[in-house]
Amino acid sequence: MKIFIPVISLFIFCTISCTDSREQPTTKLYELKGQALGTTWTIKLLTEDTKDEKDLQKNIDQRLEELEKIFSHWRPDSELYQFNDAVTSAPFSIHPKILELVKHSQWMNIQTGGAFDPTIAPVVNLWGFGPVGITRSTIPTTDQIEKSLTLTGMQKLEILHKGMVRKKVPALQLDFSASAKGEIIDQICKLLSRWGFKNYLVEIGGEIRAEGKGRKGKGWIIGLENGDQQNAKGIVSVPLRNYAVATSGSYRLKKPNPESNRSASHLIDPRTGRPVEHELIAVNAFAPTARDADAWATALMILGPKDGMKKAEELDMVARFCAIKNGHIEISLTKAYERLYRSVKSR
Repeated sequence: MKIFIPVISLFIFCTISCTDSREQPTTKLYELKGQALGTTWTIKLLTEDTKDEKDLQKNIDQRLEELEKIFSHWRPDSELYQFNDAVTSAPFSIHPKILELVKHSQWMNIQTGGAFDPTIAPVVNLWGFGPVGITRSTIPTTDQIEKSLTLTGMQKLEILHKGMVRKKVPALQLDFSASAKGEIIDQICKLLSRWGFKNYLVEIGGEIRAEGKGRKGKGWIIGLENGDQQNAKGIVSVPLRNYAVATSGSYRLKKPNPESNRSASHLIDPRTGRPVEHELIAVNAFAPTARDADAWATALMILGPKDGMKKAEELDMVARFCAIKNGHIEISLTKAYERLYRSVKSR
């Protein structure tokens, strides 16, 4: 199915809250907010039990801080930063949560033919989209790109026994920007389940996982908006129940590139060491976990409109592709998306 919508300046992922006058008076909606991972987070909870919001907020903040100190490649005190800073080919131990993401990334790397690869960190830094500040305003040369690519490749990280790994290339680094946020959302969901919540939504920086029936019983209502800031055309509202959705877009972070007719996107193709330049501007990927949704949104975006759709259909994935063609936004939906949301239309 293809839907044509007038050209837009931005693609926005948002959540939509709704009310129901028939809601039982004993059910309370809690809404907590904060900042973490360089972005904002929101949690909505529906429960019939009274909860101590201050204790819950404190518990969430503490857990987010713990997880950021594991997965951040920006913070010098984080486990991942220290992994990247270790220039050695000798075996050493890494945090179990990082090891889980490494194993997940290996699987994603195979599934995507190398389009998903967290060892791309040196190339991301070279383009100025990582923690290295001196490259913020520069465009790398072909020689610099080729040299950086010699430091990348999942096959250059060897998993040993008992939580040990070995860098076959001492300068190898990892950037989990495409899956860590989703993993953190999943961990916060586990925390909420331990508190006894069964009906909640967790959103961090636009990535979402929803559990339970939502307010009206069909799931939490989230919005996929074709962000024309002048009007609200093109909004698609869909229910999300026991599922996650993530968005990857080339509009999110970019800088001028005098060597191309397009700005350089922060989405770097690990196979070429260069920003993506196809017509696809955003992908919504749905999955049972936020980690998978997060990773697949990036992978499909890098694969592009043709190969990305082919892979999504091959895996029977619920996905939505947004591309600019002939001055218009073209929305393409996978068969799984159409089956799940057959009655959902843009408004």
